[in-house]
Amino acid sequence: MKKKIIIILIGVFLIISLGIYFIVIKSHVKINTSKDVTLTIKEDTLTNEKVTLILTNNSDKNISYGNPYQMEIKKFDGWHRIIKNPAFTLEAYCVYPKGSTEIEVNLKNIYGKLEHGTYRIIKNINYENKEGKLESFNIAAEFNID
Repeated sequence: MKKKIIIILIGVFLIISLGIYFIVIKSHVKINTSKDVTLTIKEDTLTNEKVTLILTNNSDKNISYGNPYQMEIKKFDGWHRIIKNPAFTLEAYCVYPKGSTEIEVNLKNIYGKLEHGTYRIIKNINYENKEGKLESFNIAAEFNID
């Protein structure tokens, strides 16, 4: 009987622990490295709680993006996705050719204060191809929290 109680208590402790900490899995996200669309960190805006991103459209197409983003952390064997269940609104924003926009991201709301490490924020970008079909790709901005 005591064994069952100990096993149940250990199980409850593990479940509570997973709720407090991030769930991290190996990333398989493909990042577009073309210079047509870039995502960078605005100078002097990065803290372990927030950051301002600059999305630049150097292409000749209109691009669009939404509020959602993914966070990944770099570990010894590559990038790992930080799994949380954030709630995002579904607005769509447009950046015209040769234009740019700033995106303020409050990291603390979803991830709390980030610990030391190398991270990247991934945004999904959409555009209309020559056939008029919607296509998408991912871009990322990397940063370090010291």
